[in-house]
Formats: sequence, C-alpha cells, structure tokens
Amino acid sequence: MKYFISILTLFLSFQAAAAFGQQAAFDRATTLLEEQEYMEAIDHYNKIQQEGDLSGALWLNLGVAYVQLDSLGKAKYYMLKAAEYDETEALAEEALERIENQFSRRSAVLPMLPWDRFFNLLDHYFGSTGLMVIGLLLLNITSGLLLAAWFRPGYKQPLKKLSYASALLTCLFIFFSIFLSLQNSWYDTGVTVEDQATVYDRADINSAVVSTAYEGYTMRVYTSEKAPDTDGEWYYVRLENGLYGWVDQEAILTY
Repeated sequence: MKYFISILTLFLSFQAAAAFGQQAAFDRATTLLEEQEYMEAIDHYNKIQQEGDLSGALWLNLGVAYVQLDSLGKAKYYMLKAAEYDETEALAEEALERIENQFSRRSAVLPMLPWDRFFNLLDHYFGSTGLMVIGLLLLNITSGLLLAAWFRPGYKQPLKKLSYASALLTCLFIFFSIFLSLQNSWYDTGVTVEDQATVYDRADINSAVVSTAYEGYTMRVYTSEKAPDTDGEWYYVRLENGLYGWVDQEAILTY
C-alpha cells in the first residue's frame, strides 16, 4: 500500500509540474504579447498548441496578436475558434464584430436554410454526444413505461401511449445525434487568410474561375471530397454566396 501511495504521489507531482510548466509557457507568451513582440508571442502560443494544451484564451490571444500584425484573416480564424469556448465567447464575438468592420470586401451571404439553422442550434446547445445521452435516457424511460403497463393493467392504455411517444422521441434524438456526427465529419469551416484566393471549377489552375474569395471570407470545406491527382493540394468548398469550387489549401485555414 505504501508503495502504491508513493507511486501515486509521484505521478501527481509530475502532473502538477506539467501543469505548472504549461502555465509558465502561457504566461511567457502573454508577456511577449503585452511587450508587442507579436511574432515571438505567436511562436510560443503555437508551441503550446502543438503540445495539445488548447483553450479559449490561447485562441483569443493568437487572434489579438494577428490583429496587431494586421493579418485579419488569421485573426478572424482564431477568434472563431475562441468563440467556441464559454469563457472567451463574449470577448471573441466582440472582437469578431470589430474585425469584420475592417475588411475592405465582404462576401454576399445567402440566408441560412431553416433545417440548417435548426441543426446548428442543436449542435450548439447539445452536440451529438448530448443528443445521444438524451436519446438513451428516453430509451430507458420507454422501457420503464412498457414494464409499468405490463404490471399495472388498470393504467395500461395511458402508459402504452406514453411509451409510444417516448419511443418516438428516442428515435428522433438518436437520429439527430447520428446526423450531427456525420455532418461534422463531412465538412469543416474555412477562413481565407490570404489577400485573395481564386475559386476554380476544377482542382486545376487552368480550369474556369468560379469566384474569388478575399481575406476573411468564410466557407464550408467538404473534407470528404478529394481532388484527383493534380499538382498542389486542394479543398472543395461552398462559399457563403452559394457557389461551389476548388481552392488551394494554402489560402485558407480550417477548423
């Protein structure tokens, strides 16, 4: 037992040392940011990112650094990532509004379809995992209602009706969970980080030009679509104006 406790204590001390080291690295990067050493701060933040210590504060500070470097496409990208964390959501959204006002060109945006809006809300508030948990809880409730109907003949009809309603909700929540999980594997969100990126009809610079995506444009990147054997790497995208095409991967960042 003493040996086990000593091993556990040693493990926890290593964990504490690692956490202290990560915090020290983050503090050093933040100090560089405050001293206006923006590129050095970015290098330090990127090292933290590579080590897997991700947080809203990390993305927010990277966004701030790129704002100061006038690299607004990258600033928008990191602020969008920071907005996914509760602790930095408000600050990131405020920063995004200011960044958007600095872009010289803005993309035409098609209104979001009702079902896209619906699934985005489900993803934001529950996520695929949360929906699956609710579905499994409803499945247990359905089973309980069926058992209750079996053992309580006097309440059989109302209990069976409740079980049918619960079963329907179970199927819906599990379906929504699976659909969201698949949807999240189908595509990512991309942000143009170069001054402009040409959108081609095919993954070939000699093909017809569909449109131009300027810095800060956001788009849907279809991860399941792979370009045929061509020179360079390509993303198949849907722009906010509804046009589809191929873009050089170096022109955009995805998340």
